[in-house]
Amino acid sequence: MTTDGGLPFDLSTVKTTSSKDEKPTVDSTKRIFGIKEAPTFYPTKDEFKDPLSYIEKISPEGEKYGIIKIVPPKDYKPEFSLKTENFRFKTRIQKLNSMEGETRTNVNYLEQLTKYHILTGRPVGKIPQLDKRPIDLYKLKNEVALRGGVQEVTRLKKWAEIGRILGYARKQCTSMSNALKSAYQKVILPYEIWYAKHKEDVEHIVKKEDSITSHSSSSTSDTCEICQKNENEEKLLLCDGCNRGYHMYCLTPPLTSIPKTDWYCLQCLTAVGKDYGFEDGEEYSLGDFHKVCDKFKNEWFQKTIAEKGTVSEQDCENEFWRLVENPHETCQVEYGADLHSTQHGSGFMAAEQMPKAAFDPWNLNVIPVAPQSLFTHIKTDISGMMVPWLYVGMCFSAFCWHNEDHYTYSINYMHWGETKTWYGVPGSDTAKFEDTMKKAVPELFEQQPDLLFQLVTMLSPERLLKENVNVYAVDQRPGQFVVTYPKAYHSGFNHGFNFCEAVNFAPGEWIDYGLECVKRYKEFRRQPCFSHDELLVTAAQNMKSTEEMGWLKRGLLEMQKRELKERNAIRTRRMKESVLSNSTEREELQCVFCNCYSYLSFVGCECTEKVSCLDHSAELCTCDLSSKTLYLRFTDKQLDEMTKKVINSGSNPDDWIEKVNKVLTTQPGPTMKGLRELLKEGQEANVPQENLDTLKDYIDVVDNWVTDAERVLNFKSESKSSTSKRRDQRVKDLIEKATLIGFDVPHLDQLKSYSEKLQDFTAKLTDHVLNSNDTELQMKLYLEGQQLRADSIKFNQLKNSLESCSWEEQVAKAISMPFNQKIFRKLIKDAEDLGLNDSNTPLLKRLVKMEERGRELVQRIENICKGKEKIEFHQESTILNIGEDQQNPELSIILDTNLLNRLKNAMTRSKSTLNEIEILLNQQSTKPSVMDRPSLTEAQRLMSLCRELCFKSDLVPRLSKALTQMSAWNDQVRATFMNGRQKSLETVIRESVSNVQRITTSEDKKGIWCICRKAESGLMIECDICHEWYHSSCLKVPRNVVRSSSSYICLICHPTESSKRVTHLSRQPKLEEITDLITTGELLKFRPKDYNIIVDIHNYMQDYRNRVQAFCRSRTQLGLQDIPKIKHYLRTLIGLEVSLQDETEFLRSKIQSLVPITPPSLNTNNNTVVISSSSSSSSSSSSSSSSPSSTSPSASPPYKSDSARSDTDYTATTTTTTTTTDRKLTTTVRPSYPTSSPKRRNQEIPASSKPQKIIKLTVKPPSLPIKKHGKKRQYSSEEDKHHGKKQKQLHDDAPYRSHHRL
Repeated sequence: MTTDGGLPFDLSTVKTTSSKDEKPTVDSTKRIFGIKEAPTFYPTKDEFKDPLSYIEKISPEGEKYGIIKIVPPKDYKPEFSLKTENFRFKTRIQKLNSMEGETRTNVNYLEQLTKYHILTGRPVGKIPQLDKRPIDLYKLKNEVALRGGVQEVTRLKKWAEIGRILGYARKQCTSMSNALKSAYQKVILPYEIWYAKHKEDVEHIVKKEDSITSHSSSSTSDTCEICQKNENEEKLLLCDGCNRGYHMYCLTPPLTSIPKTDWYCLQCLTAVGKDYGFEDGEEYSLGDFHKVCDKFKNEWFQKTIAEKGTVSEQDCENEFWRLVENPHETCQVEYGADLHSTQHGSGFMAAEQMPKAAFDPWNLNVIPVAPQSLFTHIKTDISGMMVPWLYVGMCFSAFCWHNEDHYTYSINYMHWGETKTWYGVPGSDTAKFEDTMKKAVPELFEQQPDLLFQLVTMLSPERLLKENVNVYAVDQRPGQFVVTYPKAYHSGFNHGFNFCEAVNFAPGEWIDYGLECVKRYKEFRRQPCFSHDELLVTAAQNMKSTEEMGWLKRGLLEMQKRELKERNAIRTRRMKESVLSNSTEREELQCVFCNCYSYLSFVGCECTEKVSCLDHSAELCTCDLSSKTLYLRFTDKQLDEMTKKVINSGSNPDDWIEKVNKVLTTQPGPTMKGLRELLKEGQEANVPQENLDTLKDYIDVVDNWVTDAERVLNFKSESKSSTSKRRDQRVKDLIEKATLIGFDVPHLDQLKSYSEKLQDFTAKLTDHVLNSNDTELQMKLYLEGQQLRADSIKFNQLKNSLESCSWEEQVAKAISMPFNQKIFRKLIKDAEDLGLNDSNTPLLKRLVKMEERGRELVQRIENICKGKEKIEFHQESTILNIGEDQQNPELSIILDTNLLNRLKNAMTRSKSTLNEIEILLNQQSTKPSVMDRPSLTEAQRLMSLCRELCFKSDLVPRLSKALTQMSAWNDQVRATFMNGRQKSLETVIRESVSNVQRITTSEDKKGIWCICRKAESGLMIECDICHEWYHSSCLKVPRNVVRSSSSYICLICHPTESSKRVTHLSRQPKLEEITDLITTGELLKFRPKDYNIIVDIHNYMQDYRNRVQAFCRSRTQLGLQDIPKIKHYLRTLIGLEVSLQDETEFLRSKIQSLVPITPPSLNTNNNTVVISSSSSSSSSSSSSSSSPSSTSPSASPPYKSDSARSDTDYTATTTTTTTTTDRKLTTTVRPSYPTSSPKRRNQEIPASSKPQKIIKLTVKPPSLPIKKHGKKRQYSSEEDKHHGKKQKQLHDDAPYRSHHRL
């Protein structure tokens, strides 16, 4: 990193004043999300002299917004006093898309999905995309859940609707639905099913972990997180996410071996992001950080605004929220936040260094300890509250939503740099804001209930505005202050490199907010910054009676009431009590459970130095109550005396009573605000309750009168009870009541003027005017009455008369226009309101009939357009003119042009569809070749269009019947090929054609083996008779059999015993069945899917059947010289996925007759297997080539022709016996006769008494690769021991026999 070498920072390189004229505020319509601007205040020089008084003055307006900006007078330019040459600071790293709550939840969910699929061995390499952008899987999951789950969404066909919510185009409806459904089923659904099964386990583990965390200070990874034992370390499995340990047998379900892939515990799979926070960054000087900030901003905006040249504040704000809300784009910035001025220095001059002549009351080192600030009653400095904090920002660095500690005020000053944008929510909207946060990111609140206290979560103002939360914004520039109000949530971000300083303060009106916050801290077990009760007690002991003490009186009364209630509740337990003396006082005592300060009282125990508050004495320890003591700082009496002393200070009750009487008798009378202030003053002066109640009742009477007057004058909305009387009577009653109140009530003059106007207007409504035909005069009077909100009987008569005329005009207009059901219904309802009925109003009767007929016609046309009702072709012109009524022309309906156009288009589409179906059925589907006929997809497409046909046609049943035949053929294909297989039909058919093609064309190929006719691979075994090599997986030979030294006879040489081992033999379709499929398929009208593949399978198999039959008929009688060929064909027939049953049985019978094998049970004395001469000959002639040391399976097949055999192969009477340690193989060889004597060939010769041994070579294969031992992350000592044990086991393996091959 470069460094400025300790040089002072050059302030000329940054903005130290605002270059904009602050008077015109930013146009809120241009700000993102349409956020409104918070107010900006411009104090005069006189107002600017006292900061807290000025802030108190503007608070009634400022509290409505939660945040305001103050622009000082132009001559206010405090010196920047920080020693920049020594100033160095550490930053925090912020990833923007992890700060926003919904985006962080989105990113966390993607991480959960990723870990889950890695755990299952099917990692998701890339997020599924649609329309060239990643699908929002988290939002997709939520939208599917809102609609009842994936089955319900699929049943109701809601995928397209979800796609539109996710922001995809409607034109891609089908592909979009398929893509979203596929993404959900492949990526989301497996995890959601798994999570539903394990949710209770997760909650149990989290609760257990919280319990352990609260009672223990450390946790080691060699302890099982479930049983909390550190035994059986060799069975301890470490999570690849959090490094916690779990016994494999403690898991649900238990694991028997170490997973081969990365393994994650339940908490890592379900609680990603729980411990979210900002990481520490680098250490910088101001000069170094300035270079980093400028470089970052220039490079970031180089592409986006290259043509503009400069970055506007609007550009920066739009880009910030784009990055924050994008889960797939990460932008990382740094922020020098919360830097203590006690360690780094302050930008303002220290209070003790300021000369009296140049004293600056707006210096942030001075404001917290100003005389009006309640922080003067706190004994210790609190960093960030009483002592300023510094903030060094860069572009996009941000501070998340929060309100201030203890709900205090805060003030922030920008010394220099680029703009900082603030967002504020007023304290009155705090509850709505918190509800919206919990609604937006419920997963984060489940993990961290105190999330709002942690200053790590952003939420888009757009989301807040949608939930009717008021959000306001201000842009702070150099030399400007920003003030936040109690409870007001605020957040913001920086536009670039800047330097700000902030501190808290607490004027008297804050006291009620502070108590509310302390209660909230106790609820969430949050650490408070100071003791609220201690502040009140210190203020009570030190304040003078001449000072304003209203806030202190309220605070002490509440404190005394709360404390005595808690003491009385715990005293029911008969606990010992002790009053602390001054010498034994201990300060800063906090409850062990809820962390609140226990200043006035606490519970202690002999077993511990810790204490608890009175509400949580049971959580202190498990000792009996006899061991616990209630300690009091003040007795009940002392507490009462201290409270009364403050309450009784100031004015006395007699003075108050005299003051009230004087105010009420003086003219003009007091205002409502003045009366309420008198009541508040009386409560603080301990005035007798009787006098207070009298004044309160009087205020209530005046309040009710004012409310009624405002309703009559239309200042407030009318209630149902207030509209029971007519308006003129209500006005008269209010005027009479005002004379009885004897108080200068507001609005009285307005009521009198309003009453006169109503009387004058009523006088104008004579019977002559009401019965005349002077519509113009009547309308003029009607409009005048509306303005006066008149409701007299005569005015209502005039209103009904005019509205009836207006109604008739509207009806005539509606009838002449295209039919609109809403308008007709409204007119009918208006007629009911006017008191009209169809018995005496013909026009209304006609209107009702037209509405009924129009509704029926529109519904019928809709049904025809949607295909719910079918019509004949000759009815087309009638339907198009369906609105005309020939019998009663008055009831004719003018139908909407758009509706008729829809009908015409539907008819045109129907004709086009029927024409296509006719061509399909009568021309295309009659072609001689199945492959030339139209595809099933095309037929299905037309069938789907038939649902919306307008016309009746016999083509539709024909098409449906053809598709039914196709469906039946497909079922026949499935029944033929599937036979219980778990794969898809398409996969089975393609594997079958691959198998058939490979095996039927393998006859002359070299280097292929086994029934599958593939090259050497994996573990292989050799038959001791035919010496053919087989894959153990093809024959399902167990691994222990392959590696044993026992003899092995393949299913070709011993077909009656071994054929059932080959799994696919039970699933082979017969060639005759495939022939039936081809024959049936030729009758179909459409080309089935995969039909050409089935034809290829049939052609391959039919050709191969011809070859096999040709071989079987090549001789009159197959003999011993044909044994290799017979076995070759039988081997391929068994390996084929399609059965040639007759040929297979024929060749098996030939092997059994020419070279039969006698079961061991027939020769129990010597445990031998009797084999015919050709098998023995083949075994003898190939014995030398069967060893892997001399020949591999890639060499030629180990068969020799009869001409290559030596004369010694067949001797007169020879018996060969192979002796092994586990099983004996005895071969009885029959004599060989010349071909001219076929009759003697099959004659059995007695075995000779002299056996001849066949020597089997025993060789040791190359040393096997060392297997990975199970545990991925074992502890070193156990790992070495385990590793050595594995090595020894591998090296001590016995050598394999020559017929076992890896």
